[in-house]
Amino acid sequence: MLNALITKFRDFVDEIAPSPELVAQREASALQRACCSLLMEVARLNSADAERKREVVSLALRQLFSVRDEDLDTMIEMAGRRENRLTSYFKPVALINKCCTFSQKLQFMETLWRVAMADGSIDMYEDQLVRKLADLLAIPHADFILSKHRVQNGG
Repeated sequence: MLNALITKFRDFVDEIAPSPELVAQREASALQRACCSLLMEVARLNSADAERKREVVSLALRQLFSVRDEDLDTMIEMAGRRENRLTSYFKPVALINKCCTFSQKLQFMETLWRVAMADGSIDMYEDQLVRKLADLLAIPHADFILSKHRVQNGG
């Protein structure tokens, strides 16, 4: 009984005045979800090989964030649900712009291209979305094109 009360009190304090570690943990988790959501948006555009694209998203998130498998599966499942589709890119892109360096954003841009190319080609809708995200992430056009060519050439 007392332990439950102490736990509830700690949770209450963490909500009002979270520790710096908890703030950093929450921001890292939000960044992972934001990247997953954007990757899944690209993955669902052309459903030619949806399972392969999901595998590429999973691999990418493991490489970018070292996410545990059980957390990763849940994150991808949640982002892939119809009711969780993004209606605006503002929130995830703003978080990426806030938290990531330019080189991290370039790495993420290549990851977007890898997801788009998972089925062997990039259709016009995938290209259009990745181009839009590059603009929102403030990726210069030359870097946008170079990242696309690196992925197309197996880099």
